Amino acid sequence: MIRRSFATLALTIVVLVMAARPSMAQQAAAPGFLAPLKAQWESTRDLVKGIVAQVPEDKYDYKPTPEVRSFREQFTHLIGENYRYMSAAAGEQPPVDMAKINALKGRDEIIKALADSYDYGAKVWDGMDEKKAVEMAPGFGGRQQMRWASILGNIVDNMDHYGNLVVYVRLNGMVPGRTAAQQQRQR
Repeated sequence: MIRRSFATLALTIVVLVMAARPSMAQQAAAPGFLAPLKAQWESTRDLVKGIVAQVPEDKYDYKPTPEVRSFREQFTHLIGENYRYMSAAAGEQPPVDMAKINALKGRDEIIKALADSYDYGAKVWDGMDEKKAVEMAPGFGGRQQMRWASILGNIVDNMDHYGNLVVYVRLNGMVPGRTAAQQQRQR
């Protein structure tokens, strides 16, 4: 009997504590929760644009091993993913033809297309506020998620590929721009 009463009391306390806690949506909707997310998106954008800009076109077909993407394939993948993730956050279809992105070859057209994909992301950000960010929208695979989750997915995906690109750059005897800037400041 005492065990049952204790279990009932413990369960009651848990239920009351959970009921008093704000939901994830309410936590996410706290004023200013998007500001650090946007700052991280912008920082990630700048890192990716910087490393893509430093790779010379004669290295675009470089692959560390035959099984992985080349620089060019990494770059076009990033462009496509930027559109896919940010269009999911906007609740619309990607505004570009993915086949055209995959067909990009030259350095100048790839750098322009990358900038365009981030400009599209910036437009999505312009239409985003805390209320809209917590609305449910279809994500990858059609599963429902809050709009801000697609933006977070974009950041994670970009940083994943940025990490790959840092290795590629170093394997080609270059120093990533961010590291070079840090080394300059230390001198």
